[in-house]
Amino acid sequence: MSERVVVFLDWQNVYMRARESFHVEAAAHPKGQVNPLDLGLELASRGRDGDRELIEVRIYRGVPDQAYDSVGYAASRRQMAAWARNNKITIIGRTLRYPDGWPDCEEAPREKGVDVALAVDLVTMAATGDFETAIVMSSDQDLSPAVDQVRSRSHLGGARVEVAAWRGPNGRRPNRITADHVYCHWLDQQVYWGLQDDTDYRHSPDAPTGAFPRPPDRFTPRR
Repeated sequence: MSERVVVFLDWQNVYMRARESFHVEAAAHPKGQVNPLDLGLELASRGRDGDRELIEVRIYRGVPDQAYDSVGYAASRRQMAAWARNNKITIIGRTLRYPDGWPDCEEAPREKGVDVALAVDLVTMAATGDFETAIVMSSDQDLSPAVDQVRSRSHLGGARVEVAAWRGPNGRRPNRITADHVYCHWLDQQVYWGLQDDTDYRHSPDAPTGAFPRPPDRFTPRR
């Protein structure tokens, strides 16, 4: 029987670390984007016994607020509509928090609750047997306790957890979640080129539009 794999993507983190690892600072906006399903399939294929099945790719991301950033909001809707065409993709979005004085201030909008949503789902789904192996891609160290919690149960017959990270000529270190005795899938530049999504969702009239499935109520985008 195939080993069921669920991939958890901290999306903004995946995107920004790819830009840092493989592109110059002023690279065009689409640089760093990847196809999340292809990324999930790549990670699931790396099992040591070769008998893994990708069950789901869960994408956790901040979503621009239409009232503050109509262009970013429209782009994010196009991108999520493209992702949602595949039933293996689940999108968990939280509306970005904007600082006072935006956009006439130096402080950037911030994600709120994205890492908490990922951490809660990782631990809960491990406990309820929704996968045999979870693969978490992020460099947010706030996720380390959740990864450690799942790992600590694996020797008792529970689910296993692994992490993934980009490894490129420009990437900062550490570029992964640091957790003891957890295997890391390092994805190099050659792998990245094969996963890239060059669609300009901000400006392309051909980019897909439409709704994406609503996430569970407790993680529905909210201000």
